[in-house]
Amino acid sequence: MELLSGVFHLGCGLFYIYGTYWDFQIVTPPVSTYGGRWKFLTFLNLIIQLLYFFVAPLGDLLTLLSGRRDNWLVKLRDLLFSSLAFPLGLFVATTFWGIYAMDRELIFPRALDKIFPRWLNHILHTWCAVLIILEAALIKHKYPKNHVGLGVLAAFTVVYLSWILWIAYAADFWVYPFLRIMPNSGKAAFFTVAACISAFLYFLGKWMTLFIWGGNGEKTSTNSTSKEGTKKKVKKAD
Repeated sequence: MELLSGVFHLGCGLFYIYGTYWDFQIVTPPVSTYGGRWKFLTFLNLIIQLLYFFVAPLGDLLTLLSGRRDNWLVKLRDLLFSSLAFPLGLFVATTFWGIYAMDRELIFPRALDKIFPRWLNHILHTWCAVLIILEAALIKHKYPKNHVGLGVLAAFTVVYLSWILWIAYAADFWVYPFLRIMPNSGKAAFFTVAACISAFLYFLGKWMTLFIWGGNGEKTSTNSTSKEGTKKKVKKAD
Protein backbone atom coordinates (compact mmCIF):
# COMPACT_ATOMS: atom_id res chain seq x y z
CA MET A 1 0.00 0.00 0.00
CA GLU A 2 2.78 2.41 0.91
CA LEU A 3 4.48 1.67 -2.41
CA LEU A 4 1.35 2.54 -4.41
CA SER A 5 0.65 5.65 -2.35
CA GLY A 6 4.30 6.63 -2.75
CA VAL A 7 4.02 6.41 -6.53
CA PHE A 8 0.84 8.51 -6.45
CA HIS A 9 2.41 11.09 -4.14
CA LEU A 10 5.60 11.27 -6.18
CA GLY A 11 3.63 11.73 -9.40
CA CYS A 12 1.59 14.55 -7.86
CA GLY A 13 4.76 16.14 -6.50
CA LEU A 14 6.36 16.14 -9.96
CA PHE A 15 3.13 17.55 -11.40
CA TYR A 16 3.26 20.49 -8.99
CA ILE A 17 6.97 21.04 -9.56
CA TYR A 18 6.18 21.34 -13.28
CA GLY A 19 3.32 23.75 -12.59
CA THR A 20 5.38 25.87 -10.19
CA TYR A 21 8.26 26.10 -12.67
CA TRP A 22 6.01 27.37 -15.48
CA ASP A 23 4.14 29.71 -13.17
CA PHE A 24 7.45 31.43 -12.39
CA GLN A 25 8.13 31.82 -16.12
CA ILE A 26 5.04 33.95 -16.64
CA VAL A 27 5.04 37.52 -15.37
CA THR A 28 1.62 39.14 -15.49
CA PRO A 29 1.06 42.83 -14.61
CA PRO A 30 -0.34 42.04 -11.12
CA VAL A 31 2.72 39.92 -10.32
CA SER A 32 4.95 42.95 -10.92
CA THR A 33 3.24 44.93 -8.17
CA TYR A 34 3.84 45.01 -4.42
CA GLY A 35 4.05 41.53 -2.88
CA GLY A 36 4.73 39.71 -6.14
CA ARG A 37 3.23 36.24 -6.44
CA TRP A 38 3.13 35.86 -2.67
CA LYS A 39 0.02 38.01 -2.36
CA PHE A 40 -2.16 35.58 -4.32
CA LEU A 41 -3.89 32.73 -2.50
CA THR A 42 -3.65 30.67 -5.69
CA PHE A 43 0.14 30.78 -5.56
CA LEU A 44 0.29 30.16 -1.82
CA ASN A 45 -1.99 27.16 -2.32
CA LEU A 46 0.32 25.93 -5.09
CA ILE A 47 3.27 26.06 -2.68
CA ILE A 48 1.26 24.30 0.04
CA GLN A 49 0.23 21.52 -2.37
CA LEU A 50 3.85 21.20 -3.48
CA LEU A 51 5.01 21.04 0.14
CA TYR A 52 2.38 18.43 0.96
CA PHE A 53 3.32 16.20 -1.97
CA PHE A 54 6.96 16.57 -0.98
CA VAL A 55 6.34 15.43 2.59
CA ALA A 56 3.88 12.64 1.66
CA PRO A 57 6.26 10.40 -0.37
CA LEU A 58 8.94 10.86 2.30
CA GLY A 59 6.39 9.59 4.81
CA ASP A 60 5.68 6.60 2.58
CA LEU A 61 9.38 5.87 2.32
CA LEU A 62 9.91 6.11 6.08
CA THR A 63 6.94 3.81 6.63
CA LEU A 64 8.42 1.24 4.24
CA LEU A 65 11.82 1.41 5.93
CA SER A 66 10.60 1.42 9.54
CA GLY A 67 7.48 -0.69 9.20
CA ARG A 68 5.57 1.87 11.30
CA ARG A 69 2.70 3.96 9.97
CA ASP A 70 2.66 6.31 12.94
CA ASN A 71 6.04 7.91 12.24
CA TRP A 72 6.51 11.67 12.55
CA LEU A 73 6.48 12.30 8.79
CA VAL A 74 3.09 10.63 8.41
CA LYS A 75 1.78 12.69 11.33
CA LEU A 76 3.10 15.86 9.67
CA ARG A 77 1.55 14.75 6.37
CA ASP A 78 -1.84 14.25 8.01
CA LEU A 79 -1.68 17.64 9.73
CA LEU A 80 -0.81 19.40 6.46
CA PHE A 81 -3.55 17.52 4.61
CA SER A 82 -6.32 18.18 7.11
CA SER A 83 -5.58 21.78 8.06
CA LEU A 84 -4.23 23.30 4.83
CA ALA A 85 -3.93 21.16 1.70
CA PHE A 86 -7.52 19.86 1.57
CA PRO A 87 -9.49 22.97 2.63
CA LEU A 88 -7.34 25.42 0.67
CA GLY A 89 -7.23 23.23 -2.45
CA LEU A 90 -11.02 23.10 -2.56
CA PHE A 91 -11.42 26.74 -1.50
CA VAL A 92 -9.21 28.04 -4.33
CA ALA A 93 -11.02 25.94 -6.94
CA THR A 94 -14.58 26.68 -5.79
CA THR A 95 -14.13 30.42 -5.23
CA PHE A 96 -12.15 30.98 -8.43
CA TRP A 97 -14.59 29.19 -10.71
CA GLY A 98 -17.59 30.55 -8.81
CA ILE A 99 -16.49 34.16 -9.30
CA TYR A 100 -15.32 33.34 -12.85
CA ALA A 101 -18.82 32.07 -13.71
CA MET A 102 -20.43 35.29 -12.41
CA ASP A 103 -17.97 37.77 -13.96
CA ARG A 104 -14.52 36.61 -14.99
CA GLU A 105 -13.24 40.20 -15.18
CA LEU A 106 -13.40 40.30 -11.37
CA ILE A 107 -10.98 37.39 -10.94
CA PHE A 108 -9.22 36.54 -14.24
CA PRO A 109 -9.61 39.27 -16.90
CA ARG A 110 -9.72 38.23 -20.56
CA ALA A 111 -6.50 40.16 -21.16
CA LEU A 112 -4.65 37.44 -19.23
CA ASP A 113 -5.66 34.78 -21.77
CA LYS A 114 -2.91 36.02 -24.07
CA ILE A 115 -0.30 35.68 -21.33
CA PHE A 116 -1.49 32.82 -19.16
CA PRO A 117 -2.02 29.42 -20.88
CA ARG A 118 -5.27 27.61 -20.15
CA TRP A 119 -3.55 24.38 -19.07
CA LEU A 120 -1.58 26.24 -16.40
CA ASN A 121 -4.75 27.97 -15.23
CA HIS A 122 -6.27 24.52 -14.68
CA ILE A 123 -3.21 23.32 -12.76
CA LEU A 124 -3.63 26.28 -10.41
CA HIS A 125 -7.40 26.39 -10.13
CA THR A 126 -8.81 22.95 -11.04
CA TRP A 127 -6.33 20.15 -10.43
CA CYS A 128 -5.61 21.40 -6.91
CA ALA A 129 -9.13 20.22 -5.99
CA VAL A 130 -9.11 17.05 -8.13
CA LEU A 131 -5.82 15.69 -6.80
CA ILE A 132 -6.53 16.46 -3.15
CA ILE A 133 -9.95 14.77 -3.39
CA LEU A 134 -8.26 11.73 -4.94
CA GLU A 135 -5.75 11.85 -2.07
CA ALA A 136 -8.60 11.76 0.46
CA ALA A 137 -10.27 8.87 -1.37
CA LEU A 138 -7.14 6.75 -1.88
CA ILE A 139 -5.06 7.42 1.24
CA LYS A 140 -6.23 7.08 4.83
CA HIS A 141 -5.53 10.10 7.01
CA LYS A 142 -5.80 10.60 10.75
CA TYR A 143 -7.20 14.00 11.57
CA PRO A 144 -5.80 15.96 14.54
CA LYS A 145 -8.05 17.25 17.28
CA ASN A 146 -10.33 19.95 15.90
CA HIS A 147 -8.70 22.71 17.96
CA VAL A 148 -5.36 21.82 16.39
CA GLY A 149 -6.48 21.43 12.78
CA LEU A 150 -8.81 24.42 12.82
CA GLY A 151 -6.22 26.39 14.77
CA VAL A 152 -3.65 25.95 11.99
CA LEU A 153 -6.23 26.87 9.34
CA ALA A 154 -7.41 29.89 11.35
CA ALA A 155 -3.84 31.10 11.84
CA PHE A 156 -3.19 30.87 8.11
CA THR A 157 -6.46 32.70 7.36
CA VAL A 158 -5.72 35.54 9.77
CA VAL A 159 -2.16 35.98 8.48
CA TYR A 160 -3.29 35.98 4.84
CA LEU A 161 -6.15 38.45 5.40
CA SER A 162 -3.79 40.72 7.35
CA TRP A 163 -1.32 40.48 4.46
CA ILE A 164 -3.78 41.56 1.75
CA LEU A 165 -5.13 44.34 3.98
CA TRP A 166 -1.59 45.57 4.51
CA ILE A 167 -0.99 45.55 0.75
CA ALA A 168 -4.16 47.60 0.24
CA TYR A 169 -2.95 50.10 2.86
CA ALA A 170 0.74 50.28 1.86
CA ALA A 171 0.42 50.06 -1.91
CA ASP A 172 -3.17 51.26 -2.47
CA PHE A 173 -3.76 48.05 -4.41
CA TRP A 174 -6.37 45.35 -3.83
CA VAL A 175 -5.07 41.89 -4.64
CA TYR A 176 -8.44 40.86 -6.09
CA PRO A 177 -10.22 43.41 -8.33
CA PHE A 178 -13.69 42.71 -6.92
CA LEU A 179 -12.57 43.89 -3.47
CA ARG A 180 -11.88 47.33 -4.91
CA ILE A 181 -15.53 47.91 -5.77
CA MET A 182 -16.89 46.57 -2.46
CA PRO A 183 -17.76 48.88 0.45
CA ASN A 184 -16.00 48.15 3.73
CA SER A 185 -19.07 46.36 5.06
CA GLY A 186 -19.07 44.19 1.93
CA LYS A 187 -15.40 43.36 2.42
CA ALA A 188 -16.01 42.40 6.06
CA ALA A 189 -18.93 40.19 5.03
CA PHE A 190 -16.87 38.55 2.27
CA PHE A 191 -13.95 37.81 4.60
CA THR A 192 -16.33 36.34 7.19
CA VAL A 193 -18.05 34.13 4.64
CA ALA A 194 -14.68 33.05 3.22
CA ALA A 195 -13.49 32.04 6.70
CA CYS A 196 -16.71 30.08 7.31
CA ILE A 197 -16.35 28.29 3.97
CA SER A 198 -12.76 27.36 4.85
CA ALA A 199 -13.93 25.89 8.16
CA PHE A 200 -16.72 24.00 6.37
CA LEU A 201 -14.20 22.55 3.92
CA TYR A 202 -12.05 21.40 6.83
CA PHE A 203 -15.01 19.45 8.22
CA LEU A 204 -15.93 18.24 4.74
CA GLY A 205 -12.51 16.62 4.49
CA LYS A 206 -12.98 15.05 7.91
CA TRP A 207 -16.47 13.76 7.09
CA MET A 208 -15.20 12.38 3.77
CA THR A 209 -12.43 10.54 5.63
CA LEU A 210 -14.95 9.09 8.10
CA PHE A 211 -17.30 8.03 5.31
CA ILE A 212 -14.59 6.27 3.28
CA TRP A 213 -12.31 4.92 5.98
CA GLY A 214 -14.48 4.73 9.09
CA GLY A 215 -13.20 5.29 12.63
CA ASN A 216 -13.46 8.51 14.57
CA GLY A 217 -11.11 10.35 12.21
CA GLU A 218 -9.02 11.81 15.03
CA LYS A 219 -5.70 10.85 16.48
CA THR A 220 -5.76 9.34 19.95
CA SER A 221 -2.88 9.47 22.33
CA THR A 222 -0.83 6.39 23.13
CA ASN A 223 -1.52 6.90 26.84
CA SER A 224 -5.29 6.86 26.41
CA THR A 225 -5.07 3.75 24.24
CA SER A 226 -2.95 1.94 26.79
CA LYS A 227 -5.32 2.97 29.60
CA GLU A 228 -8.29 1.57 27.70
CA GLY A 229 -6.38 -1.66 27.15
CA THR A 230 -5.58 -1.86 30.87
CA LYS A 231 -9.23 -1.32 31.80
CA LYS A 232 -10.30 -4.13 29.51
CA LYS A 233 -7.76 -6.47 31.07
CA VAL A 234 -8.99 -5.58 34.56
CA LYS A 235 -12.59 -6.27 33.57
CA LYS A 236 -11.62 -9.64 32.13
CA ALA A 237 -9.73 -10.50 35.32
CA ASP A 238 -12.81 -9.61 37.39
